Amino acid sequence: MRPLALLLGLGLALAHQPFWNPGSPRLEAAYPIARPTVAQVVIGRLAPGEIHFFRLEAPQGFTLDMALFVGGACPEAFRPRLWLLGPGLRGEVPPFPLPEGYGARAYQGGWREYRGHGLVARKGPEARERLPGGVHYLAVEAGATGGYYLLSLAGEEVPGGSPEGFAAIPRFNRCGES
Repeated sequence: MRPLALLLGLGLALAHQPFWNPGSPRLEAAYPIARPTVAQVVIGRLAPGEIHFFRLEAPQGFTLDMALFVGGACPEAFRPRLWLLGPGLRGEVPPFPLPEGYGARAYQGGWREYRGHGLVARKGPEARERLPGGVHYLAVEAGATGGYYLLSLAGEEVPGGSPEGFAAIPRFNRCGES
């Protein structure tokens, strides 16, 4: 890793643990958010029309504080939609099947330039929701254009992350592999 990229990654890591999602296109194979009370970011790449799912088990009365970012070099048209799926939720009907008894809420819009914590990005939808205990899912839906996204989850600041997550930060900023 280049020194500048390492420093940028360390700046982000001091705020959130970075992880890489290689793909989770089905609810049954959702990317696990192992510790939802810990501040973390999950970086991934979506093809046009693709959806990535995330699974988290929330403690009773947990407040989910989340935001969605896209790489600053990604096409302007890349404005994915963020979904919260949970028992008894009311809201929109998603373009994918839900588990029995689950509802969905969509978050979109709010896109603006963002620079900070080693990121060169556009920040999109944000949400803060108090959840009942149990299993909930998040989904990031690409729409007609693909690119790199970053799902940010607020929580307790604990050092950590994965080597793949640190390595993904420069790719996220460039919206590409090279």
